[in-house]
Amino acid sequence: MNDINFRILSSSLLALIGWAGAARGADIAVTGNWWQTVNQADLISGAGSDIRTPIESSTVQTTLDISNTLGGSWTVVARQSDISWPAGVSLAVKRTTDGSGDGTISGGTTYVTLTPNDQILLSGSGDRAGIQLQLETNGLSVSHGLGNYTLNIIYTLQ
Repeated sequence: MNDINFRILSSSLLALIGWAGAARGADIAVTGNWWQTVNQADLISGAGSDIRTPIESSTVQTTLDISNTLGGSWTVVARQSDISWPAGVSLAVKRTTDGSGDGTISGGTTYVTLTPNDQILLSGSGDRAGIQLQLETNGLSVSHGLGNYTLNIIYTLQ
């Protein structure tokens, strides 16, 4: 078996918040990409078998920093943007740490499967730094064929 490679790119979008009491002009910064090579070691039971699923990243694969909130409330949403992603393979994300800072954080501790539409990932208030995320793919199969697959995750602060 030759290798199947997939790459998950993370990016952020700055969202200006326009309702009263919310974090006006808050910023989100995202760091971390995931590059995974799938090979014979990832087969369920050797030659002729399928690929184990799910495949998870490190628990600290991506880091979110939320700043300039002035203590206001915020929500982080995420969506996928297919670049070259195989049909039937899903990607999910979850929060693995609270990060640090004066603000609060809630939600996102179980996997949220991404779609092309915004999915609520987590929410909070005030500034938080070092929020760690883990990624998971499901449904990758030898039937998808050899190659490189890429997906972009877009995180937006609302």
